[in-house]
Amino acid sequence: MSAPRPSEPFETEAPASQARRAAIQAELLRLSNQPGGPVLAVQFLLDCAVAALFAWQYSPGMALLWLALVVCSTTWRLFRPQHLPDTLDAQSTPAQVRLHTLRVSVHAGVHGLAGVLLFDPASLTMQLLLALVMMGMTLSAAFSLSYVARAMQLAIALLLGPLILMSLAFGVPPLDGLALLGTGLIVMMWGQVADRARKLEDSIGQRHNESVLRVQALAGLHAAELAQVERLRFFSAANHDLRQPVMAIGLQAEVLGHQLRDGAPPAVLQATLDALGRAQSVMEGLTQQLLEIGRIEAGADPLAPGPVPLAPLLDEYARTGDDRRVRVRCPEGALAWTDPMALRRIVANLVDNALKFTPRNGRVMLACRRRGALWRIEVRDNGIGIPADEHERVFRDFEQVGNAARNLSHGHGLGLAIVRRQAQRLGTRVDLRSSPGRGAVFSFDVPAYTESMSTVPAAPALTDELHAAAEGDAGAAPLRPGLTVLVVEDNAVVAESLAALLHHWQVRTHLFGSADELLDGGSRLLAAADLVLCDIRLPGTLDGVALAQQLQIRWPGLPIALVSADIDDATRALARDRGWQALRKPVQPAALHALLRTIQRRAD
Repeated sequence: MSAPRPSEPFETEAPASQARRAAIQAELLRLSNQPGGPVLAVQFLLDCAVAALFAWQYSPGMALLWLALVVCSTTWRLFRPQHLPDTLDAQSTPAQVRLHTLRVSVHAGVHGLAGVLLFDPASLTMQLLLALVMMGMTLSAAFSLSYVARAMQLAIALLLGPLILMSLAFGVPPLDGLALLGTGLIVMMWGQVADRARKLEDSIGQRHNESVLRVQALAGLHAAELAQVERLRFFSAANHDLRQPVMAIGLQAEVLGHQLRDGAPPAVLQATLDALGRAQSVMEGLTQQLLEIGRIEAGADPLAPGPVPLAPLLDEYARTGDDRRVRVRCPEGALAWTDPMALRRIVANLVDNALKFTPRNGRVMLACRRRGALWRIEVRDNGIGIPADEHERVFRDFEQVGNAARNLSHGHGLGLAIVRRQAQRLGTRVDLRSSPGRGAVFSFDVPAYTESMSTVPAAPALTDELHAAAEGDAGAAPLRPGLTVLVVEDNAVVAESLAALLHHWQVRTHLFGSADELLDGGSRLLAAADLVLCDIRLPGTLDGVALAQQLQIRWPGLPIALVSADIDDATRALARDRGWQALRKPVQPAALHALLRTIQRRAD
């Protein structure tokens, strides 16, 4: 099997190879179309000499006719050159190669007509002279007409082919050998042209690869610089927003100390405590959002798509929405195929964003409608609206529209950034339609589930913490004195704070700094304990999960709650399967109080 020629068509190659091939061909075309006025002038003078010689020795008419054709061809090439576009790609290059091949073939064919017009059947001497002239013309043209192998190979055939045919048809017997020599010369020249083209293409290809690598390296460097700038901006904004509640807590703590020393009335003390609580709530919300972004970026929570009933999921936000301002319009049978937790995070952040920027008498609409094989979910509000030139910016980290004063009651500008990241994980895009004063509509699509609805699972429940907090708010009944709680926490500040809160509720509290400390010295206490709070990140050989597993084996009915800032879906699922509870740090007093009341009711 013969190897492919260097200049074969490349329309059927793979896209990457096709683009590289096009770049090489474009470079060969530009080299072949460089101004060649001096070369054409020298060639024309030689053509005139050949025409004069054969006009004198053979036929002035035929010589003048051939020279006239050469003049036309040379003038055409000189004054009507091929104009290449500034940019040659895989689509435009083949047409330019064909045009170039045609122009070279015409010029070579005109010169090759000398083998017909200047062929003297009656004179062996003139036939041999013409053969020498045509071979010399071929040798000189082989490396000056073009750098495109296909064009040059065709030109060689057009230069020598007519003479070979005339020699075989009308020449004297000795010219048969000359025709064979001419055919061999064509084959040899084709090989040399192909070899030269291959080496030239390799050289151009290497330069092209180096250029591509250089461009890719510069692009990668630029992208890294942009990522570094964005990362610095992210951490700078996070540092700024974290310092504000920390500073507020420090100042309010100082104020509280002075008020206690000065004997301030209870109402004043309560106001200071409320301010401390608000600052703590702001800091907790920001740390939760930063943790969620970190988990998304790290891919810590793999997607688990499944059938998700949309109506129950959306109805949850109508029940828990601010002042019942959230309304839902969704078909009862709407069923999507997606990851339920990621979908919840998208909807929750969009609803939260809509409520923050909608007036108290405004409305937020959660709508769902079918679009072919998709369900489109929309969150509509009649709030302040967003200018068209800000639509992209609102999805960036720490960016907000309509909150130039950075009022933290309107959030930190991370909710829509989380929405963007979660949507990318689900393979969808959140679209925004909005204008100032006309509200906003955020919408995205999720695949529709097409299987029978008889096997549809129930909508996932709200998190344990949400249930506990809701239960704690519903009725703050006091705890029965005498409950015993064992706290396994290596952070002394956290442990002392939990102990102080539990003592305030008249709960007997015992602190342990590690799993080994509890197992070695707390056996008697474990037998009478009502609850064990296990921090997950514990020092030593056993972490909180391993400790909980051992406690469950040795004391099967012992209530256990895992406590950590890293509570994720997998941890919640493990706790649910084992019958444990899962509380995310910072633990809300209402959630802990609700858990203790639940344990107390079960004991009663």
